[in-house]
Amino acid sequence: MIRVIITILIIGFCKIDAKALNYKQINILKQVKEIAKNYPNKHGKTLEKIAMAICLSETGAGKSRFGDKHLLQKGIKEASYGVMQVRLQTAKFVAKVYKLKDIVFLSDISLIKKMMNDDKFNIKLAILYLVWLSNNSKDHFETISRYNGGKVNHSYYNKVKRNLQLIKKYNL
Repeated sequence: MIRVIITILIIGFCKIDAKALNYKQINILKQVKEIAKNYPNKHGKTLEKIAMAICLSETGAGKSRFGDKHLLQKGIKEASYGVMQVRLQTAKFVAKVYKLKDIVFLSDISLIKKMMNDDKFNIKLAILYLVWLSNNSKDHFETISRYNGGKVNHSYYNKVKRNLQLIKKYNL
């Protein structure tokens, strides 16, 4: 009986602390923060906290690096890749807007491989896209919603807001 009670307490504790971040996740979030500091929006504000919260929302800060598996059935161009879950068309858009010539000449496969295997590259693309969204959206809600593919996405926005609290908890 005591063993059952202890087990229940342990399980309950694990659920409460299920969002604990490990060293690798914290390291990814620190990379996001450092890269984001280099790219302010048109108001001179950097978006490192939002970017870190998006990273947590998209991949659990690197726990998963491949998303939208259901979209993969439509082809590799539809899935999202890397720690920030950047889509191929988004990467090409960012390359065009910011004139990133080294990306323009990559094949789709090479670009996908680079987004999957080079965290800093993936994060930079995502940050540049987030800055572009910030510059072309009316508020944070729209910026965050658009990152996930829509102008109005309350569930995603709320998830990002919850992850902002986790970032504060870890003082990142």
